[in-house]
Amino acid sequence: MAKIPHEALHHLFRDDPHLFTRSVRRLFDEEFPDIKEVAEIVVDTTSIDAVERYIDTALRVVTEHGEEFLLIEPQGESPSPQKIRSWAWYLSFLENKYGVPASLLVITPKTATARECRARATLGPARRPVMRLDPHVISPDNMPLITDPAQAAEDVVFSVFALLTQRLNPDIQQAMAPLMSALETLDTDTARYYAEFVEGGLGEGCQREIWKKIMKTMTYGYVSELKQEFREEGLAEGRAEGRAEGRAEGEITALLAVLAARGLEPTDAQLERIRSCTDHERLLAWTTQAVTATSMAEVFGD
Repeated sequence: MAKIPHEALHHLFRDDPHLFTRSVRRLFDEEFPDIKEVAEIVVDTTSIDAVERYIDTALRVVTEHGEEFLLIEPQGESPSPQKIRSWAWYLSFLENKYGVPASLLVITPKTATARECRARATLGPARRPVMRLDPHVISPDNMPLITDPAQAAEDVVFSVFALLTQRLNPDIQQAMAPLMSALETLDTDTARYYAEFVEGGLGEGCQREIWKKIMKTMTYGYVSELKQEFREEGLAEGRAEGRAEGRAEGEITALLAVLAARGLEPTDAQLERIRSCTDHERLLAWTTQAVTATSMAEVFGD
């Protein structure tokens, strides 16, 4: 399973190189040719100055027009001048070394980043750029939010791609259940793979938790094992929380003992503040301060 959103997008295109063709046709209304053959290659573009430069995903494909390279570049933030130079380096390196044309696809979950990728990809003086890169850029501004189960089922891999591209969209929950329904049209192992894949690709945060919560309510065959994993994960989290709560109770008891030994009497409000605290570092700091404090204000550092 992909561990982070960046890697998830790479894996999608490595698993299904034809996704490039389908995406370009669908989102750019461009007749990109069908891929007949494909090979993933590891391209070391390191120069003589020993600066390492590796292309994350480079696919060498064969279409009816001949050979071509497809470069996939997920981009989280606006591209720096160095990033644009790197893209130019990758493209020119491949064309010079292999004599084969290369296309660049930039994927970003941020519309502002997409605008920057489209507008700033130039080299040379600002007064007169000598080179302009014209990548395909996919972002929430041209990727649909697929909320219809039937539409999601038409191309499940594209629907997964769409969801991950839209992962920062506050309305993404509307697309989650339709995608889960679409996964049911696949065989169990494949559906389970993509369900796990989406969980990893959404990254850490509330969107991932929403996906997991919806998954727990599903009755599809492919989620049965995932539900067991969620149950085990929940038990582990519960045990960890229980240990943390037990640790906090011990620290609170120790703090109250120090206060009593020092003759410091907390008010009801201060006592509630202590008993409700679960922050280990804060409880430790209060206990340390209580050893020498002459008032509760000094204990709390107020």
